[in-house]
Amino acid sequence: MRKLLLASLAAALVAVVLAGGAEPLLLRPSSLLKVDLPALWRAAFPPVQQKPWSVLQAEIIAENAWKNSLVTWMLPDGVKQAMPFMVQTWFRCWIMCMALYFGVGAIWCYYAYFSFGSKLFKAGEIPVLPDMLEQMKVSMWAMPLYAVLPTLTEFCVEQGWTMAYSRVADVGLGRYVLYFALYMTSVEFFVYWQHRILHMGVGYSWLHVIHHKYNKGDQMSPFAGLAFHPLDGIMQALPYSWTLFYVPMHFLTHEMLLFFTSIWTTNIHDNIHAKIAPVMGAGYHTIHHTLYNYNYGHYFTFVDRFFGTLITPEEDQARRENNRRIAAEKMQQAAE
Repeated sequence: MRKLLLASLAAALVAVVLAGGAEPLLLRPSSLLKVDLPALWRAAFPPVQQKPWSVLQAEIIAENAWKNSLVTWMLPDGVKQAMPFMVQTWFRCWIMCMALYFGVGAIWCYYAYFSFGSKLFKAGEIPVLPDMLEQMKVSMWAMPLYAVLPTLTEFCVEQGWTMAYSRVADVGLGRYVLYFALYMTSVEFFVYWQHRILHMGVGYSWLHVIHHKYNKGDQMSPFAGLAFHPLDGIMQALPYSWTLFYVPMHFLTHEMLLFFTSIWTTNIHDNIHAKIAPVMGAGYHTIHHTLYNYNYGHYFTFVDRFFGTLITPEEDQARRENNRRIAAEKMQQAAE
């Protein structure tokens, strides 16, 4: 990753100089090399299809208005017309978040607990209804505030403050895939550290403890996926937004990924280990809830493995069996 970044910056520097655009570089014997780093970084990701900013802005605003219409149709015309555009965006994000949360959570619970529960869980392992209702209550209180982050992100994109683009054709399919990989690398790295920071000091005692009260298999359910303090949930989603400021990203793909986290977090709280490493599935996340200081990752295990905080479900099972064996030996010795 470091080599790729350095190569991109070097290529951008050469391109700027060859194009005669080296004016920001001030080479003086008595001074340090001064570089316009933001311009240099942007030059490393040139679009295939050049567009005036007014065209790009119109495309993004039209796309956001279309997304708003998927929800605002249910409002009376007078109410809709009286709502500022940002309020419409916030309303859309809130309603869609609610629909995903309850829709996906209900379907997941039906199949995991009622249809296949006897095959997937032992007696007493399925979470009880009062716990799930409490998780729904916490989530519903937080979701209006969760919706603020994508609303502000859309505003920043509409103002041209980010590197987001509106059409895949603007960069070409190859670069779309490359930029997507860079974007997700940043998201994975910073979600890991945001989550890990929330396990330190006041981050845990003031915020993250609300989510970690569900620390037993029969307490966790798909509805625990969004049961956070609002600031906690926003902090863990922030890397999706701030990465737009330094990595080109197709904006609709960004928003689909952001809302896909609602489905993903449903999955990783269902206590079903799917054994699809290096994906950070429910088996890994259940360990996080029971041991606290392991498996902070988002979609994949790579960052945890790099920083030494990964425990696989197989390793955890071996640890449990070893602890049971030691406990049995101690009881036998005490009996003798």
